[in-house]
Amino acid sequence: MLTASSDLISLARSQIILLNQTLGAGTSTMYLTEEVSGETPNLIEVVTYPTEAKMDAVDYPLFLLPAVDRKGLAKNSEITRQGRLVLPLIYEETIMGILTTDRQDRDWTEAEQMQVQQVANTLAIACALDRRCQWLEANQRRVEVEQRDFIATLLHQLRNPLTALRTFAQLLLKRIMPEDPNRKIITGILRETGHIQDLLVQAEQDAPIRLLKSSSSHQPLLPAAELDLDSIDLSPVLESVISAASAIAFDRRLNFNAQIPTQIPLVLANAAALREVLSNLVDNAIKYTPVRGSVRVGVNIDPISVQVIVQDTGMGIPELDLPRLFERNFRGRQAQGKILGTGLGLSIAQDLVKKMHGEIHVTSQIDRGSTFIVALKRAI
Repeated sequence: MLTASSDLISLARSQIILLNQTLGAGTSTMYLTEEVSGETPNLIEVVTYPTEAKMDAVDYPLFLLPAVDRKGLAKNSEITRQGRLVLPLIYEETIMGILTTDRQDRDWTEAEQMQVQQVANTLAIACALDRRCQWLEANQRRVEVEQRDFIATLLHQLRNPLTALRTFAQLLLKRIMPEDPNRKIITGILRETGHIQDLLVQAEQDAPIRLLKSSSSHQPLLPAAELDLDSIDLSPVLESVISAASAIAFDRRLNFNAQIPTQIPLVLANAAALREVLSNLVDNAIKYTPVRGSVRVGVNIDPISVQVIVQDTGMGIPELDLPRLFERNFRGRQAQGKILGTGLGLSIAQDLVKKMHGEIHVTSQIDRGSTFIVALKRAI
């Protein structure tokens, strides 16, 4: 069903009031034309002024609408002689609507007809723009629905292979003796697949809708808009991150060193979100550190906060890139490198840290490495 936006209605009303005030028009009405397959187009009333007045229904078929000459004046003298002007709103050879106006006390002069035609031209352009905007909005909604359905389908299809992978790991774990060093690797696989399953559950709830509605280029992709914070023990989170990272670092021939105090005060945070943050930072440190380089994870404790430090001896970050480092999709110099990435990890990390009322800082030197510090409030 063809409709008119509030902006189009306001413009049409102002133009019709102008006819009344400047040319002494009696009643004026603007209609939109709606194409109906195989039938005469429908006329949809948009504005009538004065509002309490009602014009006689327009009963002119579109092919009998008054023709116009080069000046835009109606040639159908019978209509103008009756005191009514019926002008098609034409834009790019398409009739967008009809403007009707009458005046019973005197005939319309040629100059007045030209003024009415100018109003009709303005309304024709407005109708075309309004129709185009509505088409764009409808198309955008269609694309959003398609994208949402695609994401929902993809998330659902990820479940089966993930469940299979987790089942294989569980079966393998039963066949390995407790003292076997490979048991730690399989335990890591189970832990990481469990993490992915948790993320899928969150994503399937409402993330696709929320992500599609987000229009800000700085809004990172997150599994949750808000986080439930609690007093948590940092040690288990660090243990899981370090366990997975140390295996990757060993495979890439890096020196991995973790210096974690035996007693760490409770911090105000969300365990899943904090694990996401630290995994991102440690993964980046490993990714951008060359063979035989070093990655270190440490903890510093002060009276009001606990800082987790992730340090590497990698390629470093140019000084010009540092101010934009946490922007969504920003990769800076790394975009020209061979290491693949999306530019989302640090943006996600910063947003999660902010939601936990913490802070994240970075210092870096080219070819000497980078240091990221995540400062979390101590739980009261």
